[in-house]
Amino acid sequence: MAFPTLSTLRRVAVPLAFGGNSEQQHTYFAELHRVGMVTQLLGIIAYSLTWLLMPPAFQPNLPYAVLALLGMLASLIVRYRCSTLPVLTITGACAVLTLTFGLRTMADAVHHASFWVLPVGVFMTLAIASIFNGGLSYLAVVAGVWWNMGHGLYPVNAGLPDQPWVPLMITVSVLFGLALNVSFSLLRLRNYHSRQELTRLAFQDSLTGLNNRRMFTQRAQQMHGAPRGGMLYFLMIDIDNFKNINDLQGHDAGDAVLVQTAVIIADKAQGHLCGRLGGEEFGVVYAGDRDAVRAFASALVDAVSHAFQSGHLVSISVGVAELDRGRELGHSYRAADDALYQAKREGKNRYVIA
Repeated sequence: MAFPTLSTLRRVAVPLAFGGNSEQQHTYFAELHRVGMVTQLLGIIAYSLTWLLMPPAFQPNLPYAVLALLGMLASLIVRYRCSTLPVLTITGACAVLTLTFGLRTMADAVHHASFWVLPVGVFMTLAIASIFNGGLSYLAVVAGVWWNMGHGLYPVNAGLPDQPWVPLMITVSVLFGLALNVSFSLLRLRNYHSRQELTRLAFQDSLTGLNNRRMFTQRAQQMHGAPRGGMLYFLMIDIDNFKNINDLQGHDAGDAVLVQTAVIIADKAQGHLCGRLGGEEFGVVYAGDRDAVRAFASALVDAVSHAFQSGHLVSISVGVAELDRGRELGHSYRAADDALYQAKREGKNRYVIA
């Protein structure tokens, strides 16, 4: 049985304790915003109904009850308009604490407040587990809940056999609430990593690790459409005689050639946009002048031919065309494709500039 490494534990524990990094928080925001809004609305409705149904002889302290309701409404408005997870957490904490303050005010207006605040506190502890991302923020709010609900009331029945039941119920409810909070946070973390993986699969070639055609084309269009920028060249790269490699040596050998060629292209590109366009075709958008792209294309052809000398001979042909910002991107692609086939006709293992 393999035990998780320290780095893996840290990668999971930190988001569970602190709510994750900025990118994770941005991902969680929409879900927590909806859940929190619904929970706060239900809390306000429950508080208002409880107040309306209380007999006239047991009405709560009016200024305190109104103050609690105004605090809940203010936090709801701020929560509705906020756009970051930290603000969402703060408004959620304010909403919960003002609600428990109002409920404690109502409990004080009836007999046996110590009896009523215990189930209310347990319910609040469990109900808010889903609206806080991060165990530490949840525990901080829960501590505020129990201080609001229980200060001045406990311990009760000192010296009697049922005295330990109160701290036991509080402790168990907090542990159950923390377990729920961690479970919700784990689900969010798992969904976050699943989305990352789906994004990677959607925009990254699974075999070579380069940008796939979709991502390459999107970024090339952005660069082509930029209002200002230097000269750009599109390089269409094709592995020579690749079908023969697959037919004579098998698809595993063909995959190995694709992977090593991709490594060479990524290494030589040094930050320039590159990707696999499909099959044995690759593309590069090179930012630089004509002399620079000529040197780059020559170095690329030489690097591939030298990399495979110890095994089967592999070479590439490269067609180069300037990305004309005055015309559609497809025009430059076709020009590079024409230059590529000219390189093929001239004997392969070379580059041609359109």
